Amino acid sequence: MNHLLLMILLAAWALPGQAQIAEDVSSGTITLNQVLNLAERANPDIRVALKRWEAARKRIVSEATPDKPRLDIERMYAPSGKTPLNGADEKSVSVTQEFPFPSTLYLRGSRASKAAEVSEQVYRAKVREVLAKTQTAYAMLYLSFKSRKLLDENIELMRRFAKVAESKFAGGSASESDALKAQVELTKMLNMGVAVDQDRELASAMLNALMGRSAGDSIGAPRDLEPGRLEKAREELEAVAFTRRPELRQAVLAAELSRTSLTLAKSEFLPDIMLSYRRRNDPMRGRTSDAVLGMSLPLWFWKPAAMVAEASAEKEMAEAELESARLMTAADLRTAFVRVQTAQRLAESYKTSLLPQTESALTVAEAGYQAGKSSFLDLLDAQRSLLNFKLEYYQYLADYEQRAAELERVIGEEL
Repeated sequence: MNHLLLMILLAAWALPGQAQIAEDVSSGTITLNQVLNLAERANPDIRVALKRWEAARKRIVSEATPDKPRLDIERMYAPSGKTPLNGADEKSVSVTQEFPFPSTLYLRGSRASKAAEVSEQVYRAKVREVLAKTQTAYAMLYLSFKSRKLLDENIELMRRFAKVAESKFAGGSASESDALKAQVELTKMLNMGVAVDQDRELASAMLNALMGRSAGDSIGAPRDLEPGRLEKAREELEAVAFTRRPELRQAVLAAELSRTSLTLAKSEFLPDIMLSYRRRNDPMRGRTSDAVLGMSLPLWFWKPAAMVAEASAEKEMAEAELESARLMTAADLRTAFVRVQTAQRLAESYKTSLLPQTESALTVAEAGYQAGKSSFLDLLDAQRSLLNFKLEYYQYLADYEQRAAELERVIGEEL
């Protein structure tokens, strides 16, 4: 990626739209895209990764540049009674520059460039990680809101059933146990509501943290989720994952970096070069010039040999990690793909067949109880089934979003 694109990414943090998005998620209804955009712009972990990438890019120039030259100013042979500053007979100025062997300097720059590319993939992996966590937190918040609404509806429904049971008991057509069962079921739902409210607080706190906001900041109600459809086959997604997944790209670049480091370690056997130039003002010879070409002697060969051995071990380690990353990418892709498909199919099955059938069964049970043709236990069973199936339906919708987030993190892009 070129420097211009990096500057565009850095400038994105200052876009005025960030404040507007932050305001929008505090009230009304919020969308998944809103929270994802705010998380990508304001999440502290993403900013840290971006700054590390920026720092790594700046390091390339310093690694490919020789050390600073040395300037020496000499004043010699000052007679007694005078100082070297005003009475020196011989004056000279010299400049000395040390250079690593040319290939060594090139390899240092190449290693720094590879390290910057690794940092880029670390940044991209962090973005995908944060977005996946944000999508999961949004799904949990959605589930808590829908569960709370569903419980409120069923609490009102149970209160209506309780009144029917009480009126039938007063008329002598039902036992007192029917009214007691209704009250027990009502209390149970109220307790479930307390747990759901707790889940909403936890999901809100997590979502706010991922968006770079305080845990207690207000947050709007999430909009309804609809499970999408996988347009690509698993083999296509696997090809995308092997090309785009940041963690895998990071492992590939780390292996390349280790090979460069090994070559650089071998270059320590090569001598460094020193150039020196001196201008001298000698009272005997007048103005003269000196030039020196020097080379370091790698006599202590065991030091670079140890560096080569260390770099070789790191190269083997990086190659093993690359192979592990490839195997894990294939396994993660298969797992995430199956989970997305399962959640999608279950949500569709509940929506199209199971829920309509259960709603019809509750309607029939309520009419039968009021007419005295069925027991209150049948009515409670129908009501419990509908409540549980609806809760499971919303759970599968939230589960689909979580699994889709996992799959997007594996392939390194949106579905």
